[in-house]
Amino acid sequence: MRYPQVKLATFQARPNRFIADCQLDDQLVVAHVKNTGKCRELLVSGATVALTYCPSPQRKTDYDLIAVLHAGRWINLDSQIPNDLAAAGVRRGLIVLPGLAPVAEVRREVVFQDSRLDLAGTSRDNEAFFVEVKGVTLLNGQLAAFPDAVTTRGLKHVHTLMAAQQAGYQAYLLFIVQAAGITTMTINRRLQPALATAIAAAQAVGVQVLVYGCQVTADTIEVAEPLRFSLDIDFILPE
Repeated sequence: MRYPQVKLATFQARPNRFIADCQLDDQLVVAHVKNTGKCRELLVSGATVALTYCPSPQRKTDYDLIAVLHAGRWINLDSQIPNDLAAAGVRRGLIVLPGLAPVAEVRREVVFQDSRLDLAGTSRDNEAFFVEVKGVTLLNGQLAAFPDAVTTRGLKHVHTLMAAQQAGYQAYLLFIVQAAGITTMTINRRLQPALATAIAAAQAVGVQVLVYGCQVTADTIEVAEPLRFSLDIDFILPE
């Protein structure tokens, strides 16, 4: 995917989780931050960020902050893009769902029990599946972790996937790492141990955990290769 009209700016401050003050050439602009996570280690004063220009009478800002340059690589911060990448990737076979025949149909935002899961569909053998998608931006070298803030919604989705698996669906938890150069992903157990415990329980009943990396530039992001997932790694942010 390519974002339109992208300009590089310098991050100054984040008055709240929705907006950022950025220096763009000779003017200070306010940009909508398309990620409500903390991103404290990424959005630091002086960081180079990518803004896409998208003015509209219905918007309060003319720019969206979509990516940040950190430790020599671009990290996409658009929390909406992982679902788009996942849907397109599953449809095109770029993201493989193990244990299923090739996918015949993919639907988005499908309700199961009391949750709305990101993807649902059937294979060519008429096997039904659900996929819940999570974007990942918390990195340390070649290791990625999720989440960067406690997520009660994410925990609920893991329990829903377990219920779907036990009801006869094939259920998948899909992490999209929004950066290149990652080999392995884990769960940020120090932050949310209950999430790691729930994922282990989900795996035990047959829910499959998938991780895919991305190729990212200031104005593009594309799904790349599958990555290793392990619950047995202790994630520590760099100093």
